[in-house]
Amino acid sequence: MKVQIGKMILYGIISAVSYLIVPLIMFQLLDTYNIMTFSQAFKLSIIIIGIIGIVFSMLRHLFPKDTSANRLVAFGATVYSGIYLFYMFGGFTVGVSYGTYAIDIPVMGIQVLLGLQLIAWTLLASSGIRATQYLVEAIEISKQKEYNVSVRRKFKLSKVFKVVGSILGLVIAGYFISLVYSGLNLSFDIHDSYDMDYDDNGTLLDPSDDSINLTMTFDVSNQGIYAIYGVSIDVRFYTHDSDNTTALPNDIKVGESLNNYYSTFHSFSLTPDNNVTVVMDPLHIVGLITTACTLEFRISFSTLYAGILVDLNISIQVPWTALI
Repeated sequence: MKVQIGKMILYGIISAVSYLIVPLIMFQLLDTYNIMTFSQAFKLSIIIIGIIGIVFSMLRHLFPKDTSANRLVAFGATVYSGIYLFYMFGGFTVGVSYGTYAIDIPVMGIQVLLGLQLIAWTLLASSGIRATQYLVEAIEISKQKEYNVSVRRKFKLSKVFKVVGSILGLVIAGYFISLVYSGLNLSFDIHDSYDMDYDDNGTLLDPSDDSINLTMTFDVSNQGIYAIYGVSIDVRFYTHDSDNTTALPNDIKVGESLNNYYSTFHSFSLTPDNNVTVVMDPLHIVGLITTACTLEFRISFSTLYAGILVDLNISIQVPWTALI
């Protein structure tokens, strides 16, 4: 059987670029600009998996395309690439949901957790279809016999898998393009100010029975093609830089509002002035009334967007002035 040494080396170089060089450069850039951090163990696993993938690719192109050996190696390489992509987007870490990645931007007080299960499983399914095509082709070549399916007319079975795989590949590419476009046209803006409802209960000189409610306002601009579904928002207030740590200690939670639910933010829409009201903890009312500090708003925003689970955590700080 004729072997193709030159072609094997060429595709080995191409595979090295796609399996190793591009991912490692991407990881380094994301890490350098503090967008996303990858553990050394994850990088090492990508290197090991990538090297094995390069070997598969070289073996695949060692044999001519019209041989069963080529098709069998192509089958193994495609299965392996599917597992590689599933690991890249999903991961097999015990105790962690498939496809959970974190984008952390400390300077802006933003952290985003992404559940990429849909992408991971879709890529794995696409690889499975293409692998089946190569397996059928290997059987056809070795037995010198075509397998057909009939829907009004006969179709070569391997061609059916090839067409289905190509269509699924185009769908995935379109999904990625639409996802990038929609993500770039999505914003969540928290107003820097807040509304306060203060009630002294008719006892101006006795703050112990007073109540304070703070209302936070935010705007959602969704100019992408996907709607935002099942939004759940939690808001917690914490103290910093207290003028009197005896009356109002630092780093304590003074109020919260949990499980604020919004069913849908539609695509190509702007939804301004959404409100979340936080009832301040009665245990810290006196301290808040008598002490100036900085209030930190910690907002957790969980939703499903374009098939991706998103958990957005934002932190902003606003000044708090003593009321008396």
